[in-house]
Amino acid sequence: MRRKRVVCIGGGTGQSQVLRGLARFPLDITALVGVTDNGGHSGQLRRLFGIPQVGDIRNCLASLAGGDGLLPQLLRYRFREGDLDGASLGNLLVCALIRMKGSLSAAIDALRLELGVPHTILPVSDQSTHICAELADGRMVRGEWEIIGRSPRVPIRRLFHWPVVTCLPACIHAIAHADLIVFCPGSLMTGIISALLTRGIQTALRVSKARKVQIVNIMTQPGQTDGMSARDHIEQLSIYLGVSPDVAIVNSKKPPEKWVKAYRKDGAEPLRLDVDGLRETRVIQADLLEPEGKDVLTLYSRAAGQGMAAGPHFIRHDPGKLGRILRSLI
Repeated sequence: MRRKRVVCIGGGTGQSQVLRGLARFPLDITALVGVTDNGGHSGQLRRLFGIPQVGDIRNCLASLAGGDGLLPQLLRYRFREGDLDGASLGNLLVCALIRMKGSLSAAIDALRLELGVPHTILPVSDQSTHICAELADGRMVRGEWEIIGRSPRVPIRRLFHWPVVTCLPACIHAIAHADLIVFCPGSLMTGIISALLTRGIQTALRVSKARKVQIVNIMTQPGQTDGMSARDHIEQLSIYLGVSPDVAIVNSKKPPEKWVKAYRKDGAEPLRLDVDGLRETRVIQADLLEPEGKDVLTLYSRAAGQGMAAGPHFIRHDPGKLGRILRSLI
C-alpha cells in the first residue's frame, strides 16, 4: 500500500513548522518553496549572484533532516560577528552548490541525498524573479520588503511576478498526484500567494482533486495583511487559487501578552476570528500555539545583520498539533 502524498506550499518559518509536524508520520511529503523573498542574508545573496532566494528552501531541508547531526546544525548556523553578522552558513553552502550543480533544484536535491532525507523539496522555479504589487493609487512596487515598507501604505490591488517565471515540471507532477495540498502559514501576500503566481501552479491546483487545506496565520503582518481577519486571509487565498480551500485551520488561542507586545512594536496584531458562516470552507479551530514553556523569545530570535531585513518570528504554530490535524484530514 502506497503512502499518502502531501504537498506543502509556502516558504519561511511557517512551512518549516508544518514539515516538522508531518515528518513524524509515514507520509510521502513534497515541499514546494517560494523563491521571491529579498530580505535577510538570502536577499544579499540574491543581489550579489542573481539567484532565486535560497534561505526558505534551506530551512525546509533542515527541518526535514531533523536530528542533531553535524550537517543539519551547519545548515542552521548563523554568524553573529562583524561583517558576517546574520549570515547563514547553510545559505552559503546552497549558493556554492548552485554554482556546482547548475540550478537551485539540483543543489537542494544533492543536499537532500547527502542528508538522507526521504522526502522531496522543490523550489517553485529555478529562475530568479520578484514579487510585485500594483497599489490602489496606481503605483507599482517591486520586491517583498519594498512592498512591506511602502509609504504611504496604500492597499494592494493585485500581485504579480516580474519577470514572469515558469514552475518546475516536478511541481506540476507533485500537485497532480497529491492526496492533500497544504497552504502553509507565512507571508500571505509575498510568500504563499507569490508561490502560486509561478506560471503553471494555479492551473495545476485548480484541476487537482486533492483536498486543499489552508493554515491561517496567527498574527497580521505589517505592510501585507494590516487589519485583515482570519476570514480575509481565506478569501484572499481563494482569489488567487481560483477556488476556496476545502478546509481552513485557525488558531483559537491568543498568544501571551508579552509576546503580542513584541509584535505590536512591529505593527502586528492577533487575527480576528470571524470565520462563522463560510459556505465552501470547513473551519477547524484549535489551540495551535507552541507552548509558552518553551523559551521562544530566545530560541527564535534572529539577527538581521547590516543591510538585512528581518521581522519577529517567535509566535508560531506548534508542529505536533498541526501534524496531528493534517494527518486526520488525509
